[in-house]
Formats: sequence, structure tokens, C-alpha cells
Amino acid sequence: MPAKRPDIVVIAVDTLRPDHLGCYGYPRPTSPAVDRLAEQSVVFDQAFAAGIPTTPAFTTLLSGLHPYHHQVVSHPGGHPLDAKIQLLSQLAKAGGYLTVACDNLVVQGAGRGTWFARGYDHYSGFLYAPFGDQSRQLTDRALSFVQGAREEPLFLFIHYWDPHTPYGPLPPYDTLHYEPGSGPVEMSEVRAIHPDYYDAFVADMKLRHPDDYAYIVAQYDGEITQVDTQVGRLLDGLRASRGWDDTVVLLVSDHGECFGEGGLYFDHHGLYDAVIRTTMMLRTPSGERGRCDALVSHEDVLPTLCELANLELPPYPLTGRSVLPLLSGSARSIRPYVVSTESTRQASVAWRTATEKLIVPVTHDAGGEPLPDLYGRPRRPDPLLFDLTADPGERQDLAAEEPQRVARLRAELDAWTADTLAVAGQPDPIATQGLSLPYDRFMERVLHRLAPEAAKGTPPTDASPH
Repeated sequence: MPAKRPDIVVIAVDTLRPDHLGCYGYPRPTSPAVDRLAEQSVVFDQAFAAGIPTTPAFTTLLSGLHPYHHQVVSHPGGHPLDAKIQLLSQLAKAGGYLTVACDNLVVQGAGRGTWFARGYDHYSGFLYAPFGDQSRQLTDRALSFVQGAREEPLFLFIHYWDPHTPYGPLPPYDTLHYEPGSGPVEMSEVRAIHPDYYDAFVADMKLRHPDDYAYIVAQYDGEITQVDTQVGRLLDGLRASRGWDDTVVLLVSDHGECFGEGGLYFDHHGLYDAVIRTTMMLRTPSGERGRCDALVSHEDVLPTLCELANLELPPYPLTGRSVLPLLSGSARSIRPYVVSTESTRQASVAWRTATEKLIVPVTHDAGGEPLPDLYGRPRRPDPLLFDLTADPGERQDLAAEEPQRVARLRAELDAWTADTLAVAGQPDPIATQGLSLPYDRFMERVLHRLAPEAAKGTPPTDASPH
């Protein structure tokens, strides 16, 4: 064991789409503090979530295992994580770290994500509350732990929920990035996709200008700047209180957000890159900086941080790989593909390489029951095919034009699925578990929030957000 392990700080920003950050090329000044961290880090341009949304994403990130291994494929975690699976916090604790979390994954979802508290000396839970200054409160909590920490190395996990829906930044962030009428679409076009859904969804945000698309996106951007301010406070506090030169900082998002991709708006479903591509940057004591365009996955976080801190890995094979060979230049790639899954509001599996993507809808569960789409409609089984070189925005589905290409990618995905489930010794979790938040249940929750007196039945007890 080394005499002194580095502090490890994992800053998780929920729903943070990378291309809305300055360091990823966004033209609006949304993220000055994150941009400064990026200048001291290796920024990953092709980092992807193996499972969305929040619960499967963080289970993968903290376990080093694909969702088909750990079996947590939906939010808010109806399937518990096997007790034999060790999380990063447990490995850090075993390695002599003081382990601290400011996180809501145990509290959210009526306490169904209890595994997220494993291994922590101090777990400071909270219930996500939009329209306030919760990110500042979380930073205050984290800094109180940081400033009171003893001499042993610190492992800190802090999970910010800005800019998750419903968007509602405080002034001045609410108008900081707003240019009236500058949106590429009209809200009438968005509402026309599914009027009941978008009328309720947008009303739930309590917006001052609900009919201006640009205003809604500006609220998302404003929440990014709001949380960016708190990230800056946290990093300043770490510099003042700890040995900053020896601190590992990973800033990462669990998923992105849709603003029209696949006909979806203001949420994070569908396996388009707008959702599965994540923010990821890594600052190391050795000082590597720059950009990395190799494919990486949330699966790769645990083995990377364990290697940086010389922590012992779990006694079973991981699906993740350390990214350090990419930083040192000893490897140009560590994985040829990423497989992404969703099974919360709709069910899909995606096979993504550096140049192409196949999205396969899952339309029925193992018992033959239909799994509808996000809007509660019967779902077509036709796969989607995108050439990411010619069409990085995934606007042109080539599946009908290139059936042989679809067949090749589908065969690769099917072979991977069979091999992965055989190694895991588990059934297909999407087929066996189905959707955790289908359209009817989602709408019941939203309508209850909008008009509790008109809600039918027992009020939902699940406090999870969208």
C-alpha cells in the first residue's frame, strides 16, 4: 500500500449534455468553472452511458459492470443490486479512504436504490427539489466534510441534480442565456407531437414563457450555469483545504438530454447520442491534459480510478477497462463499441461504434406483453441505423436502404448479448423486468403534481423526478 493515496473526487452532474458546455464547443458561456477544470484535465469527447437513465447509469459507473451484468436497467431501481457486487466506495473504504457522499439515489424512488450507500462513512442523502438553490446546499454539505476531514485520503462523491427537468433556475440564471424567439422550432410544433403529454410536461415546469422554445432551452442552460457556480465553489474549497496537486477529479454526467432528437424534447429517453453521450473529464496528479476521442463507457470509471489510487479490484471480471493507456499514449483505443440500454419509459438496446449505430426497439417483454413507446403508443420493432460519419446528428435512418448493414450489426449485437448473459449467468433484464415508468404511470404522477385534488387513486409514493 502506498504511503499516501490521492484524494478522489467524483462530481456527478445529472442530465448534463456535453455539447451545452463551452469546453465541448457550446457558443453560450454556460460553464466557466467546468471549462477551467477541463483545461487541467483530459476531456473525453466520446464517452457514453451503458444504461440510462439515472439509476442504471450510476450503478454501472460505480460498479464497472454493464447493466446486462448487474441487471439494474431502469430508474428508479426496481431490481436490487446483488450484494456480491462491490461498488467504488466499498473498494475505496477497504483501501483506507474516508468515504463521503452527498447524493439522493438512496432517498429517491422510495428508498429502492439502497445499494448506493454501500461503503460510505458518511452518506448525506437528500430529496431532489427543483426551483431552488439545492446545488448550493449540497456544495455547503460537501465542503463541511472536506474541511473537517482528517489526514486519511478522501473519497468524495457529490451528485448535483441541476439541470434535470423540470428546469427552473433562480435569477439571474433564468434569463442569462435567453434570446426571445431564437429557437429553431415553435412550441406549437413540439406540443403537436403528443398534446396531452407536452401540455402537462411543460406545465409542470411552471415557466414564465411556456410558448417560447428558446426560453425552455435557456432554462436548461441557466441550470448548467447555476450548478457550474457551485462546482467552482467546490473546487476552490478543495484547493484551499486538501492537497490539490495530489487530487484526482472526475467530472461526469449520467446522460444527456433531448432537444428534438428522435422527436423527443426536454427529457432523456431514446438511445440517441444526445442522451447516451456524456460529459466526462479526468484530472490526475500526473497532469495529463488534452482531448481523447476514443470510445469510453461509464463501465471504465471504476477500473480507471482504482488504478490511479492503487485500489484492489473486485474478485470477478469487470466489463470496464482502465482509460489510463489512452492518457499515456500506450493505446489508441480500449473498446471497439459501446452497448447502451434503456428500460424505464420505453425499452431499447443500441450498438454503437465510432462510425455507426444500430438502435433496436424492444417491443414485448418475456411474457409477450407489449412494451409501448415513450408516449404510450404501440411500438414498431423496426431498428434504426445511423452512419455517424456522414450524419453525426442521427437525422437520417438508413435501415430500410441498407438491410445488409442492419443484419451485420444486429448479428454483432445478438452475439454480444448471448455471450454477456452467459458470462453473467443472468436472464435478459429488459425482457424479464419490463418498463418501470410507462406512459400511464408517468402521466398520473405529472397530473397529480399539477392538480392533486383532481388526481385519481392513491397519490404516487415514488418521489423520483421524470
